[in-house]
Amino acid sequence: MELIEAVWQISDFTDEIQKRYEEETAIKESIHYNTVDKWFKELEKKGIHYIQRTADKNKKVYDELDIAIAIFIMKKRAERWSLDAIFNILSANLEVRPFPDLTKDEPLVPSEALVMVEMNLRLEKMQKEMEERLTYELDLKLEQKLMARLPIPKTDQEIRAEKTDIMISSVRKRYEIEEKAIAEWNKLPQEQKVKKVGFFRKEEDILKRDSFIRGFVKKYFENEDK
Repeated sequence: MELIEAVWQISDFTDEIQKRYEEETAIKESIHYNTVDKWFKELEKKGIHYIQRTADKNKKVYDELDIAIAIFIMKKRAERWSLDAIFNILSANLEVRPFPDLTKDEPLVPSEALVMVEMNLRLEKMQKEMEERLTYELDLKLEQKLMARLPIPKTDQEIRAEKTDIMISSVRKRYEIEEKAIAEWNKLPQEQKVKKVGFFRKEEDILKRDSFIRGFVKKYFENEDK
């Protein structure tokens, strides 16, 4: 059975070259994947080495040949070589990948490893889209349930009707209390309810009666609020 050659994307590729470098040199070297990506972009820009792409050409992938090149660069950098100097001797010391002939119409046949990477990328994209869709649907259902529990907003007509009912009820209540106040006023002794208006005539003290009624109503509502 033919073994499928391993390939990596930039993040995993960087982890792999750090591990291989430590195995070869016994030196633990930390390097960022952006730095590695920059190296290989320069190699392509200078026409020295080509990086493989997935079938749709959206993703770069790296294999064992790229591992060897990356470790060679790391070793030379540890010896204080400049990148330009390293790139100048690279093809004389290691195998490099030629660039595809873009003048030909024949499509490149991707390797089994690249096909697998492409399939994994598509599966990851589909899974992400499904998760986003499920999250959206769950949020929508939750929102609908919460909205269903909320009372239906009242119309302007209903609000006006309620205010009218409250006002009428308040007026009726006040009339009832005033009637009770008048009844209590009438129970008072006669001398407390009248005033002299001449030497021989008395009449009901209207101001005193009104003050009594207002005080009675006020005291009633103050007790209601407690």
